[in-house]
Amino acid sequence: MKKLISCIKLLIFIKMKTYKFVLLMIFTLFLFCNGSCEHKEGQRFIIQNNSEQKIIIQFSQYIPVSQVPDCMKPTTSSEYQNFIRDRMINPYSSKNFERNGGGIGELILSRPNDTLYIGVFNLIDIDTMSCEEFKQKFPIKHEWKVTLADMEACDWTLIYP
Repeated sequence: MKKLISCIKLLIFIKMKTYKFVLLMIFTLFLFCNGSCEHKEGQRFIIQNNSEQKIIIQFSQYIPVSQVPDCMKPTTSSEYQNFIRDRMINPYSSKNFERNGGGIGELILSRPNDTLYIGVFNLIDIDTMSCEEFKQKFPIKHEWKVTLADMEACDWTLIYP
């Protein structure tokens, strides 16, 4: 009986150590992320829509958006809602893409010699055209080609049109 009680005490001790270890890891992760995920001034990336249309923004890091005619139409309702939330800018408004699309502001800061391509599409074209028609016509309305120096020169704000 004493051996059984000793075994139970040992198991409880081991479980408590494991529990404390897990708590310590969570706490350490929280502190690490809290310190390293801070917002740094200048990492914003604003696109201002001065048109009467709802627009969709498409980013490309290596080649111009206009050279990759592809269907951007989401296939499910959930994908569509995420697509709108992440990429759409309402008429006469602006959107900060700092944290959207993988942190565009952070990306261009971390790769100052790279070029970023940004395409603009009207949401109505994406909503009304079939994928085949969209690929064929590829109705891009505007495309920017920017570097870190370009974004600093325009105070991290691109204006369409």
